[in-house]
Amino acid sequence: LGSTNTIGFVGCGAIARVMARAAKAIRPDFKGLCWAPDGSHETFAADMSKELGCEFTAMPTCADMCSSSDVIYTQTPGGTTCVESGWLKPHATIICSGSDQPTKQEIPTDVLSASKYVSDLTKQTSKVGELRSALADGTMKMEDVYAELGEICNGSKPGREGKELIVCDLTGTGAQDAAIGQVAWDKLG
Repeated sequence: LGSTNTIGFVGCGAIARVMARAAKAIRPDFKGLCWAPDGSHETFAADMSKELGCEFTAMPTCADMCSSSDVIYTQTPGGTTCVESGWLKPHATIICSGSDQPTKQEIPTDVLSASKYVSDLTKQTSKVGELRSALADGTMKMEDVYAELGEICNGSKPGREGKELIVCDLTGTGAQDAAIGQVAWDKLG
């Protein structure tokens, strides 16, 4: 899906800004769409358009944003689902990077169970990530997890194999924390 260039952001706070900058590094000419439950998407769109030099559009609803996005980053406080299966393109990739806690549930369990579900650490996502809700309501079992992110990165399991729906649940790992710490040290040091 090399031509997928529309990236949506649900939630427009500090994490979304970091994710937008990362997206720009990988896909310099992407088109950004955004929506936030707190209404911050107008400011986010203006700020990111100016900073990154690519088009960002604040969408009137989350449904509009999702139905037009190939990749969706979710970064909300996470107690209420923020996407619905009927809003998604069949080949969408959802990257869940919102608040991680035992009450997190940005993604409905029917979306999780219909997806190629990838976790950063399955043991962790089963406790504080999106997987927790799907395990609790029985729509998924631990063996339904396709892979941990490391397995895809090291090549032991393939990533995208077609036009499947993919959910990548990121709860944070010690390696990520160490890398963030190193960047902070380098910048401040």
